[in-house]
Amino acid sequence: MIFYPLTAGLFFCSFDDNGRLKGCEKMIVALIIIAIIFLLFLVIWFTTVSILIDFSHRQDDDHLIIQLIIWKVIRYKIKVPKIKVEQDEPTITFKKETNTGANEHSEITPEEISDKLADFKELLEHVLGLKTIISKFLKRIKVEQLEWYTTIGLKDAALTGKMTGVIWAVKGLLIAFLSMHMNLIQLPTYSVTPSFQIPLSETTLKCMFKLRIGNAILAGLKVFKFWRGGKGSFRTKPLSKVSKEDPGQSM
Repeated sequence: MIFYPLTAGLFFCSFDDNGRLKGCEKMIVALIIIAIIFLLFLVIWFTTVSILIDFSHRQDDDHLIIQLIIWKVIRYKIKVPKIKVEQDEPTITFKKETNTGANEHSEITPEEISDKLADFKELLEHVLGLKTIISKFLKRIKVEQLEWYTTIGLKDAALTGKMTGVIWAVKGLLIAFLSMHMNLIQLPTYSVTPSFQIPLSETTLKCMFKLRIGNAILAGLKVFKFWRGGKGSFRTKPLSKVSKEDPGQSM
């Protein structure tokens, strides 16, 4: 459809005099630019992003790798080789590395988690039907791989058995949530193995998600469309920038 005006313009210019031919060249260039922009938009809209997560925990040794893959060629990797829970305060510190060479030390505090939960509550109040928007978006995410294996052992055999049951229950709830709200392409494989002989704590998690960029853009547009008004009092970035905008500007 978008090439019809371009074809019509070429036909019109080929049978006109030199004066109109010059004017048509500008129109044709403009139509070509519009067609290229439209094609780029379509390519981006239908592009699928694969997200690979590889996490392992063995006693005090933890590592996390997150990869973003587009067209099986473009790869962006985030590596977290060290995750540490501070002894003095309930804070998780970690070091993040990327394949671009950037290194960053970060931490997660209880205050930061509380602020993010408060921001989500604020979004629920300002966006009409946010739960429905999130639910429809999650349903379009494909889960193509989910492997989750855990080995747990405590000094007391009875406590080991109880902890094994608790972990089984938690995993079952999480898998049920994914099956209800996401598109499971392959059935998850998971297990919990008790270690009655020696104290042990090991977990490996590998999963792969696929989502279309167009679905993410559509969900973002719906958030703006159903915004009830007002800026809200957000605490964390990037939402906090909305609260700090000039009062004369509107959403």
